[in-house]
Amino acid sequence: MRKRFYGKAAAGILTLLITATACSSGKDAPAAAATDKPSGGKLVVTSFGGAIEETQRAYIKQFEEEYNAEVEVVTLYSADALAKIRAEKNNQTIDVVLFSGGQEQIAAKEDLIMKLDPEQMENLDQLYPEARSADGYGPTFGYEALGMIYNRDAIPTPPVSWNDLWKEEYKGQVGLVDISNTYGNQFLVALAKMNGGGEDNIQPGLDAIKTLLPNAAAIVKSSPEVGNLFAQDEAVIAPFDSGYAYTFGKQGIPINFAIPKEGAVGIYITAQVVKGSPNPELARKYIDFLLRPEIQKLTAEGGGYSPTNSQTELSDDLKGILPNGEDTFNGLIHLDLAQVNNNKADWMEKWSKLISQ
Repeated sequence: MRKRFYGKAAAGILTLLITATACSSGKDAPAAAATDKPSGGKLVVTSFGGAIEETQRAYIKQFEEEYNAEVEVVTLYSADALAKIRAEKNNQTIDVVLFSGGQEQIAAKEDLIMKLDPEQMENLDQLYPEARSADGYGPTFGYEALGMIYNRDAIPTPPVSWNDLWKEEYKGQVGLVDISNTYGNQFLVALAKMNGGGEDNIQPGLDAIKTLLPNAAAIVKSSPEVGNLFAQDEAVIAPFDSGYAYTFGKQGIPINFAIPKEGAVGIYITAQVVKGSPNPELARKYIDFLLRPEIQKLTAEGGGYSPTNSQTELSDDLKGILPNGEDTFNGLIHLDLAQVNNNKADWMEKWSKLISQ
């Protein structure tokens, strides 16, 4: 292919001719639409890995085609992602960061993420109001809940209360998760709240765990190990995450999820534009893309994230496993994650002493 080169003067004349032609033809609508979407560029986004990343990489292909973009996925858990954008504050390489543990609160205070203009977001107003950031940062595009997962073959009647974990019939069959794991940590706080304590007084939760230990099948640290307990019939019930209940189910384990009457703990997945992003406009479009009903449906089907867009339609089978609907979303227990993060080291020390007895 032969390339043509123009001098500055010729280029200027060419620009004027193109502009004049567009205006005289009356076909200015396509031009306006073109300016509304970024015309290409590269984007670096984070992911948590596993099934959700596989789903993410699939729908990213659609985003790349639609926006003539190139998207690179970097696997980083929330704490690691926060550490990276903190270290790169003056030279960011990440455009969009996903958080699941409330790290967006820290990132906002440290001026590491950007607020979004709602007027430039096509899908933001379809979200549940509580899923939108009150401070104008990135929204909650998906969520999970910490409740009870159980083997539906072994427990045909769904559990209804956290107190069911202490039933004599489950002695030696309750899967517990170490509090170094987010879900184990959140369960400890939930128990503290049930027993008169909370983020500022964790001892009631530790006391409750002490009485639950005789029912424990094992205390594991990683999320896949919880699935192994069920796959090997060592556990029939556990305080754990709704998204993993769905994932384990896809692996052939007969698991269902139940929200206890005392309330399930909300786990909120947010998407944020990193301040200093090399391509903030395309980053904003990517977040808006995540909010589309059809993309949220894919995220639910592939990764087990419950949708926050009120227009998203889930299958009946999926509704039977994943928490869904605005009332359910609004009814989740919000933890003070700043206190949780500040107190975690002290809790870990007390936890270690408890489970080593």
